[in-house]
Amino acid sequence: MKRSTVSFARLTRVGVAITVLAMAAGLASLPGDAMANPVYTFDNLAGAQIDGDRVNSTGRGMAQAFVVNASSSLASAVFGIYNLNGTTGTLNAALYSVNGSSTASYSIGSQIGSTASLSALSLPTSGAYTTIDVSALQWDVISGNNYAVALWSGANWNNPDGGGGGVYWVGGSSTPDNRTRFNNWNALASDPWENWGNATTGFSLGLVAVQAVPEPSTYAMAIAGLACGGWQVFRRRRTCVG
Repeated sequence: MKRSTVSFARLTRVGVAITVLAMAAGLASLPGDAMANPVYTFDNLAGAQIDGDRVNSTGRGMAQAFVVNASSSLASAVFGIYNLNGTTGTLNAALYSVNGSSTASYSIGSQIGSTASLSALSLPTSGAYTTIDVSALQWDVISGNNYAVALWSGANWNNPDGGGGGVYWVGGSSTPDNRTRFNNWNALASDPWENWGNATTGFSLGLVAVQAVPEPSTYAMAIAGLACGGWQVFRRRRTCVG
């Protein structure tokens, strides 16, 4: 009986070791976003008002495209956008998938999650970023896919200067990967994507992720670790009762 007990103790230690390794492997396979503080999934922020464009009439807008390098659930979107002349009304923001692999073949896909709205009067007139909380909007992105964040004016848009003024989206970084953007978006058209292109800069946009979306294999490894641990406890109780 003593020999059996020693043998079981060794088996238990082996089982615990397997459990720990399986759970550690599951955690290690999580993207870094889940293991660290909030990070920028995409960062094209720039402080200077350079090479931007304006939303100056109802249903018009712009978009910044980006490629995701880690699957995640976006928590915040940060824009360099300024109200030039006291324009009033609603400015909408939404995440879209983008089809195609180059600017020549880009086309709009489906909207991801829900639309965010903010008041034009809440925007700064210069020198500051605007951050909106999108954590409840299900802006979930998958590594390697193309997306775009679009801004456009609502039906209640009122620009005192007509064709001038409006809301200005500041130019962003000149890094080549950040230059793909979209101008003259028309939300009222059947195909709103009128003009994709590589500009001198992209639009000033930052996307913050705080919660990574694990791959299925991550869940499998974690569940395997928990199951192994549970089986060892179950066997130990049965042996003690016997």
